[in-house]
Amino acid sequence: MDTLLLRIAIVPSTADRLAEITRKKEQLAEIKRRRQERSRSRPKPGILLGTDLVDGDVNSLVEQLLAESKKIEDSHSEQQQASSVTPRAVTTRMRFRSRAALGISEVRHEDVLPAETIVYAKGCQTDLAPNFEDDSSRKQDDTVSESDNKEEVPSTVMADDEAQHIMNTYGFQQFFDRASLLVERVLHVKYDPLIDYAASDTKDDDDGVGDSVRLKQQFFSKKWSTGRTVTAIDWNPKHQELLAASYNDNSEAPTLPDGCVLLWNLYNPDRPERIFECQSAVVSCKFAPYQPQVLVGGTYSGQIVAWDLREKKATPHQQSNLNANYHSHPVFCLDVVGTQNAHSLVSVSTDGRLCCWNLDSVLDTQDDVIDLSSASTAKSVAPTCMSFPTNDINNLIVGSEDGSIYHVSRVAAKQDKMNEPYVVPGYSGPITGVQFHPSKSTAEFSDLFLSSSTDWTVKLWSLEKKQPLIVLDYFDDYVYDVEWSPVHPALFATADGLGNLDFWDLNHDTEVPYTSVPVRDGKTAINKIRWNSAGTAIATGDADGYVSVYELRERLSTPSSEATIQFRDVLGDMKSARSDESRPVS
Repeated sequence: MDTLLLRIAIVPSTADRLAEITRKKEQLAEIKRRRQERSRSRPKPGILLGTDLVDGDVNSLVEQLLAESKKIEDSHSEQQQASSVTPRAVTTRMRFRSRAALGISEVRHEDVLPAETIVYAKGCQTDLAPNFEDDSSRKQDDTVSESDNKEEVPSTVMADDEAQHIMNTYGFQQFFDRASLLVERVLHVKYDPLIDYAASDTKDDDDGVGDSVRLKQQFFSKKWSTGRTVTAIDWNPKHQELLAASYNDNSEAPTLPDGCVLLWNLYNPDRPERIFECQSAVVSCKFAPYQPQVLVGGTYSGQIVAWDLREKKATPHQQSNLNANYHSHPVFCLDVVGTQNAHSLVSVSTDGRLCCWNLDSVLDTQDDVIDLSSASTAKSVAPTCMSFPTNDINNLIVGSEDGSIYHVSRVAAKQDKMNEPYVVPGYSGPITGVQFHPSKSTAEFSDLFLSSSTDWTVKLWSLEKKQPLIVLDYFDDYVYDVEWSPVHPALFATADGLGNLDFWDLNHDTEVPYTSVPVRDGKTAINKIRWNSAGTAIATGDADGYVSVYELRERLSTPSSEATIQFRDVLGDMKSARSDESRPVS
């Protein structure tokens, strides 16, 4: 029954069909009327898209449509009668086909893109049994095909004379030196691929005291270091792997410059990074702390020279004039004092003259030249070393060849006034090194300074007293240099003529060094020593031209939390003992 109702609903109603026929009649009548109007304006009958449509055709089309509508009405009435008599007959398939109404349409051409067909292919990422022979043959075929496509370019070999000419050019040598230097840096970088990052970070407290210092690197240039003595050492304030070493002249190499400064890199011991030349022996060198690309040197002739690391040339880019009003003797003392916005270079030569220079131009001095010899009421002063206190640009101490230490005020020295020298009766010998205590964390040790001398002693002084707090006479040869640790308040190092590098911890002992290292097995004297800014390494320069860098273990380089308090107590005991010695015996 449901199927019957559905099929009956599909058959269109008679009223709707008649309405549709009426609309078509009206459309045909309208077409006929328009065509008659066009026929009146033109002599020929109307033509629509190449097909002639006359009045007779229109009439026959209308009669055909009326006949079809009548047949549809008759078939619809017969279906209704059959459904009322025998319902099962309705289940038969009712199908009628109406003749489509023919009309004239406009022809249009449209280009339609074909539908994109996406194809997926499955494959295994790793073949179980790869056929290497097929791959190699395929590669050979590809290579042959590529070589066939490309034109063959004949390879030419450069002649020996032409190749030698290119290699001798300045540009090629600069390129080769720079490229090979970079390769050498990479090859000398040491890394342990078997390091265990999960291992516990425990200190080796069971190691002996002698294991506190180890040799890290050693530098020597066969061409430039042979026959020369290291006169000064300084670390670069920005790049801690760079250090500069100045050398005196080599009498056996007349073709080489008298003086030179070699810039060494801890990651490349085979050759120096840069070589700076000078026509006079360089007896002192110093990096500008606020301009780390500028290296300043003092020469044996009395000139001040400056090199710029940004320039490619080896000769100085600035040098002072040889003038009788400036230095005319060797300049063993150099230091840069001041702040980042206002700093200057101070130099002292063995003729007793103190000069102040502008680092931007060393052609002339910034201030009047101070003659320390005329300011001294006792005798002439021949300075060999000097030191400024931390954050002080006016006061300094100067060690001289006569074994005296002078406390100089730059303001008072201009007025020919100078304090009495610091002298120890019974000890005589040129002063080889002096240095104020760094005292970066506290100012209570700022009046302390150390001195080394060729009288085989090292002395600890205080500006308040003219007598040393302690005299260390442990040495068996000349003591050529002494320097405080920049981080440990009670630690300092000394270098002597037997090649011994001694480390003194006054909190541990005041009579013998904490540990001692024979540099190069004690073959030659050590002239200069210099700590790096972190206090973890120290560089030494000897009389044979070797520069050695030693690394300190943490237990020696890093002070404990109580190191400052202990050092304060040690100083108190020293001052008390000195007061008891100076007290007259009743």
